[in-house]
Amino acid sequence: MPQDPHPNPLPKGEGDKYRARLMVFLALSCLQGRPMDSALASLAELKPDGVQLTPGNMPTPDFQRALRKSKLATRTHHGFSFTAFRTRDVWADDGRCLTTSDSVHPPASTSPAAARYLSAQRVLETMYPSYALGTGDELEQAMKLEIPLAVDVSHLFIQKSQGVLGPATLRRLFDYEHVHEVHVSANDGRRDLHAPLTTNTFGLDWAHERERAGVPLVLECYFHRLTVDQRSHQLALARGESLRRRTR
Repeated sequence: MPQDPHPNPLPKGEGDKYRARLMVFLALSCLQGRPMDSALASLAELKPDGVQLTPGNMPTPDFQRALRKSKLATRTHHGFSFTAFRTRDVWADDGRCLTTSDSVHPPASTSPAAARYLSAQRVLETMYPSYALGTGDELEQAMKLEIPLAVDVSHLFIQKSQGVLGPATLRRLFDYEHVHEVHVSANDGRRDLHAPLTTNTFGLDWAHERERAGVPLVLECYFHRLTVDQRSHQLALARGESLRRRTR
């Protein structure tokens, strides 16, 4: 069943104010598996610009009220629901997208929807092999059609490491005009680990360039085993603050 449209947790008129400045979001999945309200409280303490509402956290009764009280900007992703751990169906077999989220994962490569999903006119996330948009050839097709993309640099690193993304396609993607979000975390080139950032994380410098151009940046690394100071450092890396200090 399609996900019910969720109410905008921002006060009326505040969305335009947030869009007027640079934005670094923390994904709720940074604390995946935890209750929504406690995950939000922990992330809000770090003072991000906003939170990306992602599937994988346990619903709590007062979460929408807590969001409004936080006054953080929000974006929704994939199968997020205020009332469920995740929305079961994101794609119909005929290629229709069944959620109202700001960005979505494309379907699995073996799904019937994989043959038609590009007609859905949604912001689609770059993925890795076993998903649509998981190879350079598929990225080329999406760019040719001017599909709006959420570029996940950690997924691109997996594609590059597995030999399915060449340098020419990567250059074209990094120059692509229709990038609506950038997602950042680190991995080993084999699995989507959502590991913490370092100053040398693949794609991070490009992500900062897009952030400065006004594209929302979403930090997605797992925080469960990090101290508060380490979490704050991750947010600083996502904001490019360490880079700015080195170049002064």
